[in-house]
Amino acid sequence: MAHRTATELEEERRQILAAQRDRAAFAPLYERYVDHIYSYVYALTRNKEQAEDVTAATFAKAMAELPRFEWRGVPYSAWLYRVAANMVSRERRRPGWIELQPHLIADPTDPGDTVEARDRAAGVRAAVAALPRDQRQAILLRFGGELRNREIAEIMGRSEGAVKLLTFRALTALRHRLGAPLPAERRLRAQR
Repeated sequence: MAHRTATELEEERRQILAAQRDRAAFAPLYERYVDHIYSYVYALTRNKEQAEDVTAATFAKAMAELPRFEWRGVPYSAWLYRVAANMVSRERRRPGWIELQPHLIADPTDPGDTVEARDRAAGVRAAVAALPRDQRQAILLRFGGELRNREIAEIMGRSEGAVKLLTFRALTALRHRLGAPLPAERRLRAQR
């Protein structure tokens, strides 16, 4: 999700107030965020059914908590992401889930490209999964949720500076693990 203007945030605040008066007015908020929350939860769990369950539970909680929700000037998604992350953490403390194999891609044009893309994606997922929990969450919210540092700080209960540092450290670690050159190394190569 792209950064929102003050006008867009004000419109969202009005939508929340309307939904607090009439639950039927919650539909636009649900439609705006359901796919983003599902994608975020799926990135955390890598399990379609669990992602569906957690997404549904997140929005059930959103509806239940709507009368008590207080606007803080950040997108409503910040609160939704926090709820979803807490539910995933809670689910992980429960007895294990059975993880099924990913579905095969129908009609791949080039099997070699498909295998290469899957291997690359699996490598990136493994590298992200190996990050410390806070770094992993910052990266998933930044790139998976397309949130700004201010929104991530709100979700994680951290300062914007701490989020920037977590993101920088995570990206540096990912570059090392995946064999990508650091920005300084790229500049040196370009100068040669």
